[in-house]
Amino acid sequence: MKFLYFLLGVPYMILSFFNTVDVLPHVISTSLLVDGHVIEMTQDEEKLLQEQVNMLFKDSRTMPAFGVVFNDMYKEEIKSGTYISLRFPQLMKVNELPFDELVFKVEADWTGVNLYRGLNGEFNGRCIYLDFDKNMSELDNFIHNLDSVKQIESLA
Repeated sequence: MKFLYFLLGVPYMILSFFNTVDVLPHVISTSLLVDGHVIEMTQDEEKLLQEQVNMLFKDSRTMPAFGVVFNDMYKEEIKSGTYISLRFPQLMKVNELPFDELVFKVEADWTGVNLYRGLNGEFNGRCIYLDFDKNMSELDNFIHNLDSVKQIESLA
């Protein structure tokens, strides 16, 4: 019976983490949203963006968050600014907070972010706060130098 419990418990333990950086290997897609529009990136751009996110999250600290997101607020907020969405193939947990998508705003001078937790397309509940050792200027510069983003910015 203990062996059966172990087998049933292993998949749950694998997908429940303490640090946000530990979920990054499970990301199945990375999307970029600029002023409410999903930017169509090439596969190479998406891969490079994911690498930039990985570098930013490296050595980050997951901390208690006071931020809370509500779906209506989220939908309004992403209409302006630059956001990154990380999607996962199944339910994930960080500090017992479930999600299948994480979204965060990119601001060059910020040294931390509230990760909005999405579950089945809805964003409601407590955020996960991530504290970085540096600001997001490298990520912000990278994004604004993507050909896909330059094309959109030139139209504005």
